Amino acid sequence: MTTMRFASTSQYQQWQQDKLAAAATAGDVHPIDNPDNPSAEQIAAIAQQVTQCGFALYRLPEGFTASRQWLIDFGEHFGLRRLDSNLCSDPDSISTLRDSGDNQRKRGYIPYTNRPLNWHTDGYYNPPDQQIGAFLLHCEQDAASGGENGLMDPELAWLRLHDENPRWVEALSHPEAMSIPPNIEDGKEIHGWMTGPVFSARADGKGIHMRYTARKRNIRWRDDATTLAALTFLQNLLESEENGVIWHRLAPGEGVISNNALHCRKGFENGSGKQRLYYRARYFDYIKRT
Repeated sequence: MTTMRFASTSQYQQWQQDKLAAAATAGDVHPIDNPDNPSAEQIAAIAQQVTQCGFALYRLPEGFTASRQWLIDFGEHFGLRRLDSNLCSDPDSISTLRDSGDNQRKRGYIPYTNRPLNWHTDGYYNPPDQQIGAFLLHCEQDAASGGENGLMDPELAWLRLHDENPRWVEALSHPEAMSIPPNIEDGKEIHGWMTGPVFSARADGKGIHMRYTARKRNIRWRDDATTLAALTFLQNLLESEENGVIWHRLAPGEGVISNNALHCRKGFENGSGKQRLYYRARYFDYIKRT
């Protein structure tokens, strides 16, 4: 499957109606009363939110500090076990996201700086057999100012594109829709050109996987009028800050868990006692549909 399929027009209309209704609740924050032993009801509510909206926000009790092991255990409540050990992750496969200062290697990657981070899904440079299915982003300390995260459900983006022009989702499902240039460090090629679709089947066969970046440097898009029109519409959709786009500035103890939702980050400034510190876990698994 390279796109959403429906048995009938009425089935699509029901899915569309449910998706648009759920989008109104996407900014809800789910409290976790007992982080050491989250209730089955609270876990189910978060999983249901991810099913409906692509992501869910959660909040831990004031005074509770989440350890890195807690984050790993929390992911397992949702069936997330296969962590992605990426280039800048720590030995436990969790990435420590903060302004990296003079660390030359990390400063080459925007998540480790205080600069704005454009719209994307995680792992858009990964090969098809290493799709990032889900991610967990947790705030230990917010910045003195800025750093808000934008979030959008990829299925809602698909819906908006489809309803405007079905040919646009077909174009973005083309196997040569988007090409990512090689990553070379110190003369060594980390990966070569990565070419593939924006929309494809999830690895578990239960929905859509979105592979996307709004970065402009060196990205090679299929030179096709329909593809380029679809990209313009998608970019305008994300920049509109409406139609399903949610903005949230995570406070300490808050986080987002998602089936690799579209996301971005505004630039931020640290200050005395306010050094932004986030933890990110990325998975090859997906949060199971409820």
